[in-house]
Amino acid sequence: MKRVIYYLAFLNAIFSVSQTRVGDVHFNDIDVFKDTELMLNGAGETEKLYAMALYLDFEVDGIEDGIMVAEKDATMAMTIKITSSVTDSDFKEIIRNGLERATDGNSYLLENQIRDFLSLLPSEINRFDIFKILYVKGGILTLFKNKEELGTINSKEFKKALFKIWLGENPVDAELKEGLLASYEPNPILGRWKTYDKKTGVAINIVQLYIIKDKVYGSVQRMLRISERDAICYECEGADKNQNVEGLVILKHLQLKGDRYVDGKFTDINTGKVSDCQIWIEEDNKDVLYVKYKGGGGVHEWKRIED
Repeated sequence: MKRVIYYLAFLNAIFSVSQTRVGDVHFNDIDVFKDTELMLNGAGETEKLYAMALYLDFEVDGIEDGIMVAEKDATMAMTIKITSSVTDSDFKEIIRNGLERATDGNSYLLENQIRDFLSLLPSEINRFDIFKILYVKGGILTLFKNKEELGTINSKEFKKALFKIWLGENPVDAELKEGLLASYEPNPILGRWKTYDKKTGVAINIVQLYIIKDKVYGSVQRMLRISERDAICYECEGADKNQNVEGLVILKHLQLKGDRYVDGKFTDINTGKVSDCQIWIEEDNKDVLYVKYKGGGGVHEWKRIED
């Protein structure tokens, strides 16, 4: 099954990414683990304990691929966000019990690696702590807490068992497994869109749409006319004045209401004028983005750029 690539964007030189919400927790749709960029495959949560996300650089077809993912010698990662208070001993017991289930009662064969991994866990675990498990092809598994690297385990067999805690035939939480392995459908608004002059039909630029805290923004990624790639928005107001057009955020603060994103602002890069705007996609054609802003002369049609 084809998966749609998620997208990165820059907001006034600050790195921002679209996010997926699970309960009260958000996960980046694309995240960087050490020096490795991976894409969100799926996410879920356990009742009153933690939320979790699986990041891959290859495709899966669904829940039936759990064993394949766990056993595959490929770079991948998991992010665990603690959502309630839990003691370190309770958390370690979750890992031990999960490994026993994952190995059909044979976790003793990995006892040395299990002890080494558990010794990496901190003595204190708090609500809102974030743990990341990065496995790099070849056998190196690294554990992080928040932004701190806690240590590594070099064992392909341990990696397989650890990932089977959540992805195996006997997972600790069946619903969580389903969420992690879902063939994830991204928000169709996200991505890169080619804009056009409404009168002439000539393409103008490429705009990248992304989400921050449930609001949609769009920045000019590329001017298509070579002579305009160093253009400055002299007519813009406020913080946008005298900024490069490429990188300028021209769609701001759009919020979903019904089937449209509304109550946003659109900046005309030619005049600097800021107008009320709304955007939407029709269900039968998700490759066209409709954009309407005050003074724009009607509805504009932007076309999706496939990567």
